[in-house]
Amino acid sequence: MGTGQRRVIVVGAGSGIGAATAAHFHARGDYVLAVDVRPNETPASKHLQVDLRDPEAITALLTEIGPGWDLLAHVAGVPGTAPANDVLLVNYLGMRLMTEGILPLMNHGGAIVAVASVAALGWEQRAGDLAGLLDATDPEAVVTWQAGQDPAYPVYSTSKQALILFAKRIAGPAWTKYGVRVNTVSPGPTDTPILVDFEASMGKDVLDMAKAAVGRHARVDDVVPVISFLGSPDAGWINGQDLHVDGGFLSSLTAGTPIQL
Repeated sequence: MGTGQRRVIVVGAGSGIGAATAAHFHARGDYVLAVDVRPNETPASKHLQVDLRDPEAITALLTEIGPGWDLLAHVAGVPGTAPANDVLLVNYLGMRLMTEGILPLMNHGGAIVAVASVAALGWEQRAGDLAGLLDATDPEAVVTWQAGQDPAYPVYSTSKQALILFAKRIAGPAWTKYGVRVNTVSPGPTDTPILVDFEASMGKDVLDMAKAAVGRHARVDDVVPVISFLGSPDAGWINGQDLHVDGGFLSSLTAGTPIQL
């Protein structure tokens, strides 16, 4: 990835953080392929549609776009209010299939940045529980796995935990074989169109607590520069990391009693 025009794919470019990410790279003069499940007016060089629940659609997309890409910003996701199987198929499996499929099409020195969530808190402790999901590489296997899970455990959290685990496990091989880095960004609650879905699935009280802890929810403009940085040569020695972009919210929960100032 040089400093000239880069070839960037943004998946989930229709709204929210994805739209802002596509607009950011477009404004920089990069060639931006905006991918979403629905048609949209996001500023980009080209628009394509894909349903991430459909592996054949992902394969068709990858065949159509061909090689020579510098960055995949995978931002697409559905909230916990969606059907459980869709949450896993879009947030985990769709991201996985896009990542595995794009790696051979990427330029050496490229990067993949996927958006996870602070809702993935605790993924380290659940690595064993998620082993079966990480073995699932097609929709049928994902659906079968979910059928055996505790329906009370939030599937959105599961989907983002699996995304982070997958990204960390593929980061080493992606670097060794393709010279491509793989990292994730975990925003806290962000003012986007799906915030109301998160209020419904996680509870407004939880989101209000997050807001009170750090003073406000994130804006897309808080998150996009971090995606841009992780995708740039400036982050050339950062690989396999999950970067929290949450104003310090998780640290306030996990690091013990705050030191009073």
